[in-house]
Amino acid sequence: MVAMTGVSLGTVSAVLNGNGRVSDATRERVQAAITSLGYRPNLYASNLARRQTQLLGVIVSNLQNPFFAETAQAIEDAAAKHGFQISLMATNFSPDQHRAAVQQLLGARIAGLAIMTSEYDEDARKMVEASGVPTVYLDVGKPGKSVSIIRVDSRGGMQRAVEHLIDLGHRDLLFVRNSQTVSGPPLLSHKLRDQGLVSALRACSVKGLKTHTVDVCGPAADAGEQAIASVFGKVRFTAVIATTDMVAMGVYRGLQSRNIRIPEDVSVVGFDNTYFSRFLNPPLTTVDLPRAELSRLTIETLLQLKRRRSKLLPLATELIFRQSTARSPST
Repeated sequence: MVAMTGVSLGTVSAVLNGNGRVSDATRERVQAAITSLGYRPNLYASNLARRQTQLLGVIVSNLQNPFFAETAQAIEDAAAKHGFQISLMATNFSPDQHRAAVQQLLGARIAGLAIMTSEYDEDARKMVEASGVPTVYLDVGKPGKSVSIIRVDSRGGMQRAVEHLIDLGHRDLLFVRNSQTVSGPPLLSHKLRDQGLVSALRACSVKGLKTHTVDVCGPAADAGEQAIASVFGKVRFTAVIATTDMVAMGVYRGLQSRNIRIPEDVSVVGFDNTYFSRFLNPPLTTVDLPRAELSRLTIETLLQLKRRRSKLLPLATELIFRQSTARSPST
């Protein structure tokens, strides 16, 4: 290859590894030679030489949940733009599996780690900090050694959802939660959404406003359907706020199977703006957690952490208005 291009071995190496100052003309000449020779770099040897891989670890809570699947895909797309691949693992909301995933990925000499989970494990956090591997957590804990935190404005998103329903004249609200287990602390993302609901209710001192909360553990869509079954005919409500879009999908089934029209009889709001939410009938009004911006922040932060201090990164949310909300039938 050196003979074909007329450049030094160091220049060829710089082009292959994407580093060093190489003119566009030289880079094009080397890349043309690579293509004509059908050359494939030995990534294993390259990784051993660098003592690090071009691999980023990504840990999510559950791959059946569209939010986590979409987040992993967005991170993979963003990583590819910088020449990195991802190794993906799921915890199924288990702290033990969370800890095992962190241990396994750190052992693979990853260049960075994105922990996009709802659960948290303190021992795993200690392993991360001891390793020095650049790490980004979603919503969990505080920044620390080589660790940055992306903090989603869940409270603000939930508050906007509540205010939207109040503006539409709704005074009887049903809040459907979805704990993963019967006992144990709530997931942090759910806790923040709960706090947003409480903040909104305090801020909106509207006469006659009533809320009822129902919490069903287990798979999210099943929980939404079971929540409606548990309160139907017992609790008055003209609007439902679901803690996730998956829960909202179950709420839809629970309402529509009882001939309750959405939004004419009951309005529904979800959270996450997952891909399927706009394909529900009617399309779901939901709080958007922007995956593209989340993935961009995650990858850029991982690549900068070796040179810059860790930090807390805010991520805004936005209420997406669709056809699942309308004026209260009581107004």
